[in-house]
Amino acid sequence: MKLVYLLPFSYFLDTRLREGSIFFHLVFEWLAAVVLVVVVGAAEPLQALAMAGLAYLAFISLYEIGYLVNDLVAAPREAGGRRRGPQGATLGWGLAWTGSRLVVFMLVTTWLDLLTVPAWWSFYLALCLTFALHNILKDKELKAATFLWLAWLRFMAPVMFVVEDSQRLGIGLAAAVSYVAFRLLGYLDSKDLLRMPGRQRAAFRLFFFLMPLIGLLALWPYTGAEGFLVLTGYFAVAATAGTLMGPALARVSHLGR
Repeated sequence: MKLVYLLPFSYFLDTRLREGSIFFHLVFEWLAAVVLVVVVGAAEPLQALAMAGLAYLAFISLYEIGYLVNDLVAAPREAGGRRRGPQGATLGWGLAWTGSRLVVFMLVTTWLDLLTVPAWWSFYLALCLTFALHNILKDKELKAATFLWLAWLRFMAPVMFVVEDSQRLGIGLAAAVSYVAFRLLGYLDSKDLLRMPGRQRAAFRLFFFLMPLIGLLALWPYTGAEGFLVLTGYFAVAATAGTLMGPALARVSHLGR
């Protein structure tokens, strides 16, 4: 297992996806990014998809370093911290896992010809500073603010440098009022900072992801609103499909037990 952790994405897969909802990440992160870069990408669809895949690889390489620090350094020092990952790992293994990810990040940055692009470095500086704060803070209520920005940066990473320049702010706004806000509720709930018993209802999820469509009434006259339209429309369709298919999927799951 220690050797596997040298590969980016392996730590996320083993410590988060196996215990969480891979379906949510698939539909509301990865497929959403695919739709965005294909519809409003600055390059041809196949090239845009390749660039998005590499951009995500760069992102997850650095993001997993934050996970490692959180699990192996921060969590053991917190009251009730979730001690995920190899708690008995040596410093040498920790440095090896971190070093391999830094190498991959630099290789991707070079491959995408972004070494001299200030926006790339400022984006990842923001990510590193936010995750560092998230790991340093012990106040659960303050950590809600850093989690919010981690969620936003996480969603934007694969599309930020692939979509048309004019679409970034619209996409960022759509992500903030839908994906990020929804994930923040889940984070607050997991930390016992939220009292919303009905949050996990299909009807709540559907209503939450339909509401951002209201923003189209205010934004449609302006240049750059296409990204907002595409993302909010995609989320609305995904949430509607999930609500309609939910009972059928539940029955299939029950029959398979």
